[in-house]
Amino acid sequence: MKDIPTSPRIALIKRNRQVKRLRLIILSIILFISVIFGLSYFSSYFRITINNLVITGDKIIDGSKIELSVKEKLSGKYLKLFSRSNFLIYPKNKIYKSLLVEFPRIEKLVVKRERFNNLKIEINERAGSYLYCGSSLPVNKEEIGENCYFVNNDGYIFDKAPYFSGDIYFKYYTKIDGDTSNPLGSQMIPVSRFHDLVRFVDGLTSLGFKPLYLVIDTNGTYSLYLKSKDLQIVPKIIFKDNNDLVMILDNLSTSMKNKEFANEINTKYDTLLYIDLRFKNKVLYKFGDL
Repeated sequence: MKDIPTSPRIALIKRNRQVKRLRLIILSIILFISVIFGLSYFSSYFRITINNLVITGDKIIDGSKIELSVKEKLSGKYLKLFSRSNFLIYPKNKIYKSLLVEFPRIEKLVVKRERFNNLKIEINERAGSYLYCGSSLPVNKEEIGENCYFVNNDGYIFDKAPYFSGDIYFKYYTKIDGDTSNPLGSQMIPVSRFHDLVRFVDGLTSLGFKPLYLVIDTNGTYSLYLKSKDLQIVPKIIFKDNNDLVMILDNLSTSMKNKEFANEINTKYDTLLYIDLRFKNKVLYKFGDL
């Protein structure tokens, strides 16, 4: 097979095409790099970057800590080129998710941009109605109320609580699943059961009792401690995990309507040791010595 000779003119045309193609490729690369670096430069232009934070709803949470966290997410650049604070590409989802993790007290959160330079963080804090204070009641009664965590209205542990002396919050002592040394983010008691317990405690309050804290042991026995003048004798109401709370509350309510029973409870309250509701249709009670 013989090679077909190529005319000089055709060879020149091919070379010119190759040169043009190469020039076009080089020009495209230069143009692409120029655009990238141009966008990189202008992504940091102060008029289109977020440089002001507005935080609302921070009553207990330290707003300066929220601001510091958000600024950390806005600092730096994507691929070392594009500013994270640019209003078009700022990490909204990352800010949203990280704030919910870093600040468990936040119940509702809105992250939204206002104009080019302002970022608004709107938060609603969880209402801390109860305290979780560990798996068991402290031996030293003076330690009651220490090392506690806020619990919301669904039994969810969401924030570390400062020490509260007195009876500002109702307290729970029970074993929970997970890390007991750091129970943040844990469900203290199943939601439906927790709601039943809250209604039960409210019912006792309406009968004139003053519940302080509830201790649930590993055998499913509940000891609801009541307010007392004498710290050495703290009366309690005892019931079991399998008790119908509506029924035992009704039993106690019926007993309190009996004048003889109510008068004995009221007159000897300072020596009351317990009221036992564990047995069906029975209300057992005992007093100590003066």
